Amino acid sequence: MKKVVVIIMVLLVMLVTFYGQVYADYIDPIERPGEYKPTQNEQSNNTKFIERANLVLGIIRFAGTFVSVIILMVLGIKYMIGSTEEKANYKEAMVPYIIGAVMVFTIPNLIGMVYDIVTKSIY
Repeated sequence: MKKVVVIIMVLLVMLVTFYGQVYADYIDPIERPGEYKPTQNEQSNNTKFIERANLVLGIIRFAGTFVSVIILMVLGIKYMIGSTEEKANYKEAMVPYIIGAVMVFTIPNLIGMVYDIVTKSIY
C-alpha cells in the first residue's frame, strides 16, 4: 500500500512539474495585418517592482542589523557574567553567530552595490 501511495505521489508531482499553461497568442502580421501593432512590444516600466524590492531590501537590512546587535549584546553580557566553563561554551556559540552576522551584513549590501552599479551603468 505504501508503494502505491508513493508511486501516485511521484506521478502527481511529475504531472504538476511538467504541466504548463501558455497564455500567449501569436499574431501573424501577414494573415492579420490590422491587428499587429509594434508599439505593443515596448518594455514595461518596472518602477513599482524596483520600489518594492528596495523596500524589502531595506527591511531585511534593518531587521538583520537589529537582531544581530541584540543577540551580540545578550551573548556579550552572558560572556562577561558567566563562569569559566560557560565562557568556553559561549566562545563555541559565537562562531556560527559571527558567520551568520557577516552573512546578514554582507549579502544585502552586496546586492545593493550590484544594483547601484547596474543602474548607474545603464543610465
